[in-house]
Amino acid sequence: MVTIAIIAVTLAGVLALFRFGGWEERVVGGLVLALLVLVRVMEPIQIGAWRVGVAGLEVAFLIAILWLTYARDRWWLTALAGFQLISVLTHVMPLLAAGRYFVWTAVTIRLEVWLLICITFFVGAWEAWAARRFALEGGNHAQDKHRSSLVDLDATQRP
Repeated sequence: MVTIAIIAVTLAGVLALFRFGGWEERVVGGLVLALLVLVRVMEPIQIGAWRVGVAGLEVAFLIAILWLTYARDRWWLTALAGFQLISVLTHVMPLLAAGRYFVWTAVTIRLEVWLLICITFFVGAWEAWAARRFALEGGNHAQDKHRSSLVDLDATQRP
């Protein structure tokens, strides 16, 4: 039941990214959809209690998010990268606590962090919508350099 709820919240967040976001939000949405499928494929790849396949996917997702964070001026991507880093670090727990039973601790932390990640999807959709609206209303925004073709000044606003 909890898994279905988490998947529903994830899909709602991804739909919000696709509906209201720019290309960077859509890239994240596509990556998340791919991640949902690939996690099931990579789950069986393990070394002892360490889920190497899933850990590799999480690291790849983190690298993609970090690239987007540094390439674009989106604040929500910074939060997303931070939450994803926490998720990646939980994959180190089986290596540091060899012989101890911390598997469910790591899984619980990842589930909770994933909910925070889903919240950032909604924040990202809002930020993209707000940036677009701000640009249309004539505001001077740092993202205008990336989206200069979005707003064309009419004759009354030209110098």
